[in-house]
Amino acid sequence: MSLSTNKRIAVYISAGFATAPNFLDAFAAELASRFQQSGWHGQVSIHFPYGDWSRNALRQLHEIGKDLWMKRSTASGTDSAPVGQPDYGAKSLYTFIRQHASPEEPLLLIGHSGGAVASMQAAELLSKEGREVIGVIQIGSPKNWIPAPWKERVLYIHAEYRRKSTLDPVPWIGSWGGWIRMPSGRWRWSREKHAPVSRQGVSILGGHADYFRDHEPYVEAGMTNMHKTVNAIWAWLDKLILQIDEPINE
Repeated sequence: MSLSTNKRIAVYISAGFATAPNFLDAFAAELASRFQQSGWHGQVSIHFPYGDWSRNALRQLHEIGKDLWMKRSTASGTDSAPVGQPDYGAKSLYTFIRQHASPEEPLLLIGHSGGAVASMQAAELLSKEGREVIGVIQIGSPKNWIPAPWKERVLYIHAEYRRKSTLDPVPWIGSWGGWIRMPSGRWRWSREKHAPVSRQGVSILGGHADYFRDHEPYVEAGMTNMHKTVNAIWAWLDKLILQIDEPINE
């Protein structure tokens, strides 16, 4: 099914570590409004793959770490099944989407922080079942390996460095690196072997928790952090949708 003939899309936003229950509500509403203005029917849902801030923090960190490590195994082709407790993590998101999304609707997965790792893994599993996943958007995410067929379908958004501002440290976690063989036959370490093609810095005020702030003091030149983040998403989606002819099916 081509997106050019389908004006419906199901969007799933995944929260990261120790997130407040209503933290992503304004972001979801803004995305739904943008889709509507563009003539799309965008059903936007929020999921907490690791639970919200009321759940044990150490357990959440443990599960995010497992999903982050499993991404490396998946990218190298050694395994593709999420591990850990079935009620939490990437498997939780995968199950939630299968239960709530209509089979004919194309999917867009968006994750913040650890939720971005779960989003990428769930996207792979859904695609292997024949679901149309148009892309994955990772916001303030650790660097996790992106499998080759997905590199052009992933947008990685990070906070740009700003003087006198808190910098988001989470994108420093993890690695896209791997060994590549040169034409000479020698091996060289590449820091971007498993990186997504599209990586976008946004000039937000604040740090890791502030990509979705829509009020003072997170306003600069009349634009809030959330609008900067959504504008970056929308610019990428415009290009992606024009390029898509077929879904990723591995």
